[in-house]
Amino acid sequence: MKLLHRYTKDGLNLLGCYWGNQKKETCVVFTHGMFDNLLENTFVHILGENLSKNGYGFIFGHNRGYGVINNIIKKDPRTKKTSEEIIGSTFENFGESIYDIELWIEEAKKLGYSKIILAGHSFGCLKNLYYISKKKPYWIEGFIFISIPDSVGLINRSGMFEKMFLEADKNIGNGRAKKILAKKMLGVFPICSQTLLNLKKGGITDIFPLVENPKEFGIFEKIKKPILMILGEKDSVIVNSPEKDFKILKEKAINCPDFTGIVIKDGTHRYIKKENELSKVVNEWVKSKF
Repeated sequence: MKLLHRYTKDGLNLLGCYWGNQKKETCVVFTHGMFDNLLENTFVHILGENLSKNGYGFIFGHNRGYGVINNIIKKDPRTKKTSEEIIGSTFENFGESIYDIELWIEEAKKLGYSKIILAGHSFGCLKNLYYISKKKPYWIEGFIFISIPDSVGLINRSGMFEKMFLEADKNIGNGRAKKILAKKMLGVFPICSQTLLNLKKGGITDIFPLVENPKEFGIFEKIKKPILMILGEKDSVIVNSPEKDFKILKEKAINCPDFTGIVIKDGTHRYIKKENELSKVVNEWVKSKF
């Protein structure tokens, strides 16, 4: 395993972790979810080690939403002068995640890999979908979605965020877009006004509408490569049931030549104590397809 410090096109210095191999053919590039990071993710090192043993590369790359509030070194792309920027899940701009995903895909290419599988967990899956919608990377060979949430749909269905959205709108109207809201997101971590509004119905993250289940399903239905979807049996992102969710999504993946949906028994959203099972599913799928 090797640590990588690399700069995005807009100048953020992000940490990546790379598990390599001698074949240099196929690499899985992984996008993590909200407030996740290399140190506190319990399954990523197992996944990376096993993929490497099986002859595949694996890059777990931090995106600007790692941790809750973090201090990232930033280098001006023009002047090369460095400064510091406070970001993390509390302050991140979802649309800028394109730079982070692009960084680690390009790093895999520089390392010599000719085939890329784009993977993600939780909110990272939505970032990958957004990247696909904007960049249209036809050359990516396959996609892995682990516990992908319809964040906007679940928030809207809960009916618990109306006051937070009103507070965020008021703060932005007063020119205080980065003001942290009074209540924590999901009761877990603080979030600023502008970041919360990304999660509003019709907003930039409204990209995976499983709750609403409309006839047209956006970028997901345009994917033309193999898809692996994984859910924990007790996953917090389940909309109906794992089986019904997979049935709907398989029907929506109208251009996908090979859709696989797997449920990890007793698995939760973070796959704690189910890390080996998760790794086995991913490795078996990658070996069978690539």
